[in-house]
Amino acid sequence: MNLKCVVIDDEQHAIEVLTDHIAEMPGLTIFKTFTSPVQALTEIKIDDEIDLLFMDIDMPGINGLELAKNIREKAKYLIFTTAHPDYALQAFDVQSDQYLLKPISFAKFALGIDRILKKEALNNKASAPKEPEQVAALYIKGDHKYAFSNIAIDEILYIKALQNYIQIITKNETHTTYLTLKEIEKALETHAFIRVNKSNIVAKSAIKKVDGNIIRLVNNEMIQIGEGYKDAFFAYVQSSLLKSNRNQ
Repeated sequence: MNLKCVVIDDEQHAIEVLTDHIAEMPGLTIFKTFTSPVQALTEIKIDDEIDLLFMDIDMPGINGLELAKNIREKAKYLIFTTAHPDYALQAFDVQSDQYLLKPISFAKFALGIDRILKKEALNNKASAPKEPEQVAALYIKGDHKYAFSNIAIDEILYIKALQNYIQIITKNETHTTYLTLKEIEKALETHAFIRVNKSNIVAKSAIKKVDGNIIRLVNNEMIQIGEGYKDAFFAYVQSSLLKSNRNQ
């Protein structure tokens, strides 16, 4: 972060105090300073892309409140620096972000500006382009040495064992590959799948209905729960069951 700062104050000493503070504060850099509010009015441009505008209020010719009405849109943040506390309400009307009372110690400056730096960091984080989410997938071998299919795991409905190979049934197609059910089960162990019999692994999200020992999937295919798999399957169902706390 490197925020461009402009200081407007009719007292050179006040400008020097602020420029010293800005130099000590990480993330800030001086762009321009003005002792004349009229000069600031004519020279500051939107194209300057000013981040922080430090401005005195009690200045000759044009005071800081009047000047702010004309150049506020040319800076991201406006900080009034003044010896007069009674301007605070008017400063709010011109959308000031901070109101620092002179004399401005570095501690007072740092505390006030730190709030703006944190806000800016949050804004930058929120506007940063997000990394596209990676869809979990697996590759399986096809029918020759250099043939492979990439299958999105969340597209899989169920997997069926057939002799020495398996079929992976997805929402749109069926893939056949030379693997055992045990091998594919291990590959999917961190995902939401459950073994329901000796020959089938089912995606939990693909289960539409359970009726006794029969599972109906979202594609309306039906699979029977094997005897040796009932306890584990119905333990899973119970763990996901929506229950009422009311007395029956």
